[in-house]
Amino acid sequence: MENLKARAKHLLDNFKLTIEKWGIVETFQRGVCAACGKKNKSGKRLSTDHRHKDGLFRGLLCQQCNRLLGKIEDPRWQATAAIVRALADYMESPPATEALGYEHYGYAGKVGTKAHRRLLKRLEKQKLKKLVP
Repeated sequence: MENLKARAKHLLDNFKLTIEKWGIVETFQRGVCAACGKKNKSGKRLSTDHRHKDGLFRGLLCQQCNRLLGKIEDPRWQATAAIVRALADYMESPPATEALGYEHYGYAGKVGTKAHRRLLKRLEKQKLKKLVP
């Protein structure tokens, strides 16, 4: 079991936050991530999210959402909320679908991987078998 004193010191030192205030936010969020609505897969408590620029405590996130948000906010990426919104619009309304007039599907998964190359070889063998009488 976690040392309550150590947790209280961690929250105060890093976020100027008490365990009680953290608990109020956890209850308000119903114990789930503010972004995806899920608990941590690991079963650990949610991450305390804050804006690095000025320290604003925003809420509690699961580990996955917290890592993703950290990448989005990384100044080296030059990513902003506007870019993330634009990418969400892009995924919901792909320009290729509009240009072609239909949804075109290629291969699922990452291309260029070993698994993808094995799939292409298998498909090529199947195609050759169909050609040979």
